[in-house]
Amino acid sequence: MSENNIIAEFKGKNHFLSNFYKCDFVYNELTYHNAEAAFQAQKCATDEDRIKYTEVTNPVAAKRMGRKEPNLPENWNDISASIMKDILTAKFAVPELREKLLATGDATLIEGNKHHDNIWGCCTCDSCRAKNKPGLNRLGKILMDIRDSLS
Repeated sequence: MSENNIIAEFKGKNHFLSNFYKCDFVYNELTYHNAEAAFQAQKCATDEDRIKYTEVTNPVAAKRMGRKEPNLPENWNDISASIMKDILTAKFAVPELREKLLATGDATLIEGNKHHDNIWGCCTCDSCRAKNKPGLNRLGKILMDIRDSLS
């Protein structure tokens, strides 16, 4: 694979890869307006608590709400990647999004960012680069797994 075959950030024409991309999809029988809201909702103990996230159209607001969830599962760090994969599988079941994901071909997908997220992505800020902090790029890897399973 050539270095040119890399999608290094989920902006512009590749924004659809981001969890902050606005699109309606169903996950666990609830309709969410973006993958971030669906993900943050899974920190709740009950479906009744998750419903509030179905009304959130702003993914930044959903992320803020999720940081304050009082019933975060004790094993969240262990289960969060699996939950994210299930959510993104539901998101990319939407025909238009599935086609866009497949159109990325065999490109390496990297959730490049400048907000120090080296778990779900790879931070490219000067500070993280200077400290040689490698990003785990969990989001990009999950997206590539889903793309592989669709093709």
